[in-house]
Amino acid sequence: MPRKTPTTPHADNVVLPVDAYLELQAFHDELAGIAHTIDPADAPPPTIRKHEQSRRRALAKVFRLWAEQIDRSLSAMRPA
Repeated sequence: MPRKTPTTPHADNVVLPVDAYLELQAFHDELAGIAHTIDPADAPPPTIRKHEQSRRRALAKVFRLWAEQIDRSLSAMRPA
């Protein structure tokens, strides 16, 4: 007979120490800054080749997705 794993209640909010919350906010800002540095929103300089720009855009997308994930986590947390 298979065992059932006990389910844990789903928490809408997570409580963190204020320092940890602020560190996550700073990390989010840093990720967004890195993404902007790699692939700025304004037009790329003409010295960057098309394939290089494509690589930069893909890498920046990873950092932006990471930053969005942190942002979603922050919205589910509240400092203690």
